[in-house]
Amino acid sequence: MKIICLIKYVPDTEQFEYDYKTDKINREKSKLILNPDDRNAVAWALQKKKQQPSVEVEIVSMGPSKVEKELKDLIRLGADRAVLLNDRQFAGSDSLATSFILAGYLSQQKYDLILTGTHTLDGGTGHIGPQVAELLAVDQFSNISEIEETASDYIIAKAVQEERVFRLKIPTPCVLSVTHQMNLRLGFVRYENMDKNVDAQFSLVTNEELKLAQDEIGRKGSPTKVIKNIVAKRTKVENQEVAVDDAGIETVVQFLTEKGYL
Repeated sequence: MKIICLIKYVPDTEQFEYDYKTDKINREKSKLILNPDDRNAVAWALQKKKQQPSVEVEIVSMGPSKVEKELKDLIRLGADRAVLLNDRQFAGSDSLATSFILAGYLSQQKYDLILTGTHTLDGGTGHIGPQVAELLAVDQFSNISEIEETASDYIIAKAVQEERVFRLKIPTPCVLSVTHQMNLRLGFVRYENMDKNVDAQFSLVTNEELKLAQDEIGRKGSPTKVIKNIVAKRTKVENQEVAVDDAGIETVVQFLTEKGYL
């Protein structure tokens, strides 16, 4: 069984730099972290590989060159291969153009299961999984909370839709978009593997290999036009601890009354 995980490194909501002149997040200067939903996709795939060593796991990400180190660390964690899709022509791609690029690469690969996250911290559209599946002409489902069983020709999984849990039998190959509610632990690279040379298992893929039309990728291939971004600024709120007694209860009641909850 071959599993391909589509992942994205997103700006850390606590440590990012916003360029107000270009009205964009500066991804080169911002700290990037593995998107929580995608982290669970990778964790499940590597867990499956530990259970069944014959399983092959490939990691695919489209992003800046600075995430090469993070991708190589996923190889050191147990992935068989990692691929970074990086090209100046990809810059400015919205979810549709990104899906064209990902599908352009995936259409040249063999796989049984494609895993990705349902949402990302920097977008949250939930478009990538369904759009990639449509372009590849395979079945898909989003909001996957559990993968119960994998067979040679089908997968049984649970998905949460509108506060209901559905148990699904999906034929392979397919695309499953998981959620961080799977609560799987990815772990860390072992000390003895931190400097392990994995260059032979890493590939940088540009549009020279994919040969995608310029009107399908980047800004030209992106029908989404953002008029204006609004940067949400977090404010720290002081915590107040109260004792479990009459005075503490009175303090809580007063607080809830002032906020309009009582």
